[in-house]
Amino acid sequence: MRIAFISAMNGEPWGGSEALWFQTAQLLHKSGHAVLASVHGWPITPAPVDALKRLGIAVYERYPSYPSRLDRIKARITPSRLKGEMENTNWQRVLAFSPDLICISQGGISCGIEWMKLCIRDRIPYVLIAQANSYDMWPSDVTAQSLRDGYRSSASNYFVSEANKVLLESQIAESLLNCEVVRNPYSVPFDSSPEWPDDSGTFKLACVGRLEPKAKGQDLIIEIFSREPWRSYPIEVSIYGDGPCRQTIERLICQKDLSDKIKMRGYCNNVVDIWKAHHALILPSRYEGLPLAVVETMLCNRIPIVTDVAGNSEVIQDEVTGFIAQSPTVLHLEYALERAWSRRTDWKALGLAAGQSIRGHIPSCPASVFASKLLALSK
Repeated sequence: MRIAFISAMNGEPWGGSEALWFQTAQLLHKSGHAVLASVHGWPITPAPVDALKRLGIAVYERYPSYPSRLDRIKARITPSRLKGEMENTNWQRVLAFSPDLICISQGGISCGIEWMKLCIRDRIPYVLIAQANSYDMWPSDVTAQSLRDGYRSSASNYFVSEANKVLLESQIAESLLNCEVVRNPYSVPFDSSPEWPDDSGTFKLACVGRLEPKAKGQDLIIEIFSREPWRSYPIEVSIYGDGPCRQTIERLICQKDLSDKIKMRGYCNNVVDIWKAHHALILPSRYEGLPLAVVETMLCNRIPIVTDVAGNSEVIQDEVTGFIAQSPTVLHLEYALERAWSRRTDWKALGLAAGQSIRGHIPSCPASVFASKLLALSK
């Protein structure tokens, strides 16, 4: 089969939302299928994109185009339909590949709208991946109509949580029938089982995620631990990751005089190593898909302390396999932390329950499952 992957993400060079299509593209290529990847171009090509090229996969990096004087003259005298086709060289490259199926991967719910319209116009079968969603992404009437058309015309719509699918149906005021929940690949072994760290002194929490409080809520952690009794409790928080707000988070920690309580650890390539030294995850997200950090935490037999957004409550049972704050606020996160802290001697047992539970929700190879779904559609 000939399958084209279009990554609609253009806000940052790479992220967790790219893992599913990226790994699926590799599997399909290695199985003998023709694969094309269209990605946003960056001054420094992300390492995963270079990896696709080394495998021999056709990769088109999309850069902003600045028309020449001759092109501008032609545009003035060319009928509007032909003019649009002339300018859309990125789409022409996809069409030249003659795909049997196009997979449009979105970091949110709507960044693939223009690609949907092109697929509909040229009658190319396509599927959609929708990752994060939130009430802040509520579309205008015009955008909602485009989304209704796009999701309705898709061969299948893949969401990483049922909650985000239900929210989208409200956002566009339409029930979607052609939908499935799929899982993202994760970066720890399926049978991970790091040893339980010493808990006779300080309990160690890890916040693992992009350094962007509007999404991951690191500011809520800082605010809570700046107060008593949390400032005095034998708890240490390690913040792992990188992102656009690193310096602001560092300044906020210093401003609250929490440098001995909350540590910035940077990006860690080996997630299992994090859980060899920490007892629980704290991730007060304001919006999500299904956080890879939650899945990886549970696969490593540790408990997550999270907010009730997106898919968290679909894989975590409150007070059984983790602790869920009702909403991303200081009040509700503190209440979840209080409940977790009161049962700190049970964290090891709860972590083992979390590990057993998550393996019932997550396949051992999500990309292989997704590849099979695409091949079934393209027959």
